[in-house]
Amino acid sequence: MRWAIGCGTHTRDERTSVHAKQDFLRIGTMRKISFALIAILVGAATAHADSLVTVRPTGTDSIYWSQFGGDNTQISLPFNFRTTNGVAGSGSFENEVTGSSALISLQGYDWLGNFNPGDLVIYNGGYGPLTLSFTQGYSQIGAQIESEDYGLFTAQICDINGCFTESGDGVNDNNGSAIYLGISGSDITWVTFSLSSAPYDSADFFAINQVTLDGPATFIPEPGSLLLFGTGLVGLAGALRRKLAS
Repeated sequence: MRWAIGCGTHTRDERTSVHAKQDFLRIGTMRKISFALIAILVGAATAHADSLVTVRPTGTDSIYWSQFGGDNTQISLPFNFRTTNGVAGSGSFENEVTGSSALISLQGYDWLGNFNPGDLVIYNGGYGPLTLSFTQGYSQIGAQIESEDYGLFTAQICDINGCFTESGDGVNDNNGSAIYLGISGSDITWVTFSLSSAPYDSADFFAINQVTLDGPATFIPEPGSLLLFGTGLVGLAGALRRKLAS
């Protein structure tokens, strides 16, 4: 009897130990699932954020203003354009009026600034911020920008998610040193170039050269999609927990 009791006690201890190990494994598995869920959601949200680009990338597409003509060509506003790859787009200035026009100028001739020699730039003629819209989304859009008046200025680029600024200096160096102002993100279908400050209160007067585009954009889920995805993962984790507990 004494031996039988001892054996039974030993068996109960082994079962208790096994259950403890199973509980430990369940807890560890749930923690891993929770950490994975958090990492996925945070990573997706971070990928959705825009960022400022200050160095012109190689690009996969572009807008060259030569499509409208050479130096001193007037463009009726608003205007339509095509990228090098044939993507359609449109442009407009915030303060344009009926019958107004922008101007194509050649660096080193009608535009004496610090774009590259021979660059054709689009000058807004004082009509303020320039918005470019596209029929497809890009992952990066940008151009070099310069104020009409010489001196320090602050340029701004915006898309649907917000704005970024960069400081520049308008000089007649004719050497390509104009600041590059770009924005990168996901599925960018429009951007607005503007100046938030310029010498002599002339923020409505500026020019940009050719636009560099990257894309098409890689799809990043919107917040609603992320919420739905996260809810699905939580449900999957609950189902797995019940399975482990059984």
